[in-house]
Amino acid sequence: MVEREAFAAGLAALHRPVLPLVGIVQFLYLTGDFATVDEVIAELPDEIETGYACYAHAAAELAPYADLLRPLEALKAGKRPEEQVVDGEGNPVDAMTAAIALVSQRVLTRELEQINSLLCGPCGCLLCCVGPEASMVQSYFEIPLQAGEVIFFRLEQIDTPVSRAHLVGDEPPLQGAGGVFFDRPDPALIHWQSGWSLILPRTSRCPNLEASGRCLVYSDRPEVCRRPQIFPYVVEPLRKEENGVPIFRLRQSLLAVMDCPYVRLLQDEIAAYAAACELEMIFRHNKA
Repeated sequence: MVEREAFAAGLAALHRPVLPLVGIVQFLYLTGDFATVDEVIAELPDEIETGYACYAHAAAELAPYADLLRPLEALKAGKRPEEQVVDGEGNPVDAMTAAIALVSQRVLTRELEQINSLLCGPCGCLLCCVGPEASMVQSYFEIPLQAGEVIFFRLEQIDTPVSRAHLVGDEPPLQGAGGVFFDRPDPALIHWQSGWSLILPRTSRCPNLEASGRCLVYSDRPEVCRRPQIFPYVVEPLRKEENGVPIFRLRQSLLAVMDCPYVRLLQDEIAAYAAACELEMIFRHNKA
């Protein structure tokens, strides 16, 4: 059991979410006489206190995210986001709701990459790098990949018309040479309808994981491996496009995976972070 003291750096970041500051900048920029977002950030007072945290150097804390706020300038100029955002019923939301949601998603994604890295390090855990144990209900663990990340894995690649017609969780499941694909013992790369993923069957390991637990491609590890196990879902990609335009569903939630040791230990702090960001908190198990 890792002591809470080991998570001091990650907890400090959790206690100072940047999204409340982003919300202040959004409001001032969209309602004020400012030509750029940078002008707003430059005029912020040194110290800003919200209901959750006190920021001693607000502009400095926003600086790593300033580039992600640029779409607000297009919004103020009357342009809709290039992406489409829909509500739970599939109806397009208004341009301001869409733009702010997309900005928030990108800001949280960047911030949580840092927070998760700070919290993950002390655990010495391999949860994200191995398939389910023999006693678990699941028969596989999926690691979604970006197209350019496939080259980091020396594994069999399955890319067929049949695989491209399937999604990972489809029933009946994809069949392989010997039956259900997930019953195979070895990991593989497979191209689904939604893109590439690494499939780790029961008791298997990522091929880039050394016996010592060291990752052979750590500096080039997949995007999803940089963001265990707290995920922003302000918007959720629907993995389909209309006329080349990506479509996202508005979710306004934060997902934390309970299998993870630091998530189990820090549930209250993670829930408080979600509340400060005005997001619904969802805790769930990925493996059980």
